[in-house]
Amino acid sequence: MRQPRPEEGSLLTPESPTTITWHILGAGAIGSLWAIYGHRAGADVRLILRDQQTLGAYQQCAGISLHSGEQTLHYRLPASCPTSQSSPIQHLLITTKAQQTLPALKTLNTHIADDAVLLLLQNGLGIAEQIQREFPKATVIQGSTTEGCYRQNRFEFVHAGRGQTFIGSNKDGEHDTLLQLAHSLSFSPLSVSVSDNIKAVLWRKLAVNCVINPLTVIHRCRNGELLNSPERRAQMRQVVDEILEVSAALGHADWVADLHKLVTDVATTTAANRSSMLQDVEAGRDTEIDAITGYLCHLAAQHKIAVPMNQQLLDKVKRLSSPHQP
Repeated sequence: MRQPRPEEGSLLTPESPTTITWHILGAGAIGSLWAIYGHRAGADVRLILRDQQTLGAYQQCAGISLHSGEQTLHYRLPASCPTSQSSPIQHLLITTKAQQTLPALKTLNTHIADDAVLLLLQNGLGIAEQIQREFPKATVIQGSTTEGCYRQNRFEFVHAGRGQTFIGSNKDGEHDTLLQLAHSLSFSPLSVSVSDNIKAVLWRKLAVNCVINPLTVIHRCRNGELLNSPERRAQMRQVVDEILEVSAALGHADWVADLHKLVTDVATTTAANRSSMLQDVEAGRDTEIDAITGYLCHLAAQHKIAVPMNQQLLDKVKRLSSPHQP
């Protein structure tokens, strides 16, 4: 097997230098993907790691690596943790798990500028509103990406598939700001576009995640294996039907009119993937189920809509991810 070819940072010419300094909170797959390509492009990107212990481990290793095809990018990027952070944070890309976001931001409270730009690139919904309440003067931007990236080792990642990335705002008058932010984060081969309806983009992603993520956990299977039995297909249809009913009550029916086909297409094109939720359960980590299926069930309850299949999946995944479960 041919070994990946390391690419030395000293041989690279910045592709699209930007005057924006991006701090990246969450050095998982997506955060590291943007950090590495940003550094290669000559941008000022700085990782914020979870704690002093994680920072120490990072400083002891040779840096952070990203495998893409037969190429390997390897850099030692600037990094800090909340207790060692010294520079003010004006632009923050947030790629943490949904349930970790607010606690992580609170540890950085004294370093985040009042008028900072906080850009969310994560699964689930409901977090942006919580952040806006905590940081009322900040500009909170939401994003969605289908870039495929996974962790191979602690500071080693694989860019497994190209995707699309959209950012947007629910507020009027921010289009120029969004264009600037999209440009500043478009580090080749990553491309960021502005969506005029980010709500629809996020709702469609939430809907797909509500179907695929919890079902792969329950069946302990890869995405494509959901299509391999009549029972699993029937469960997928039931979850989709419940989502469509909630969507109609919210006035979002047009956004997910093709949801049955969409989830089948996603399961097919990502057939070999193990969902992030399944990986979290297998590793004994908390999942994002509350910000995905839990968010849908919360909206359903507000509109007095029964979603028994989604509720069942929510309860099962929460039990499976509980530290008290075998």
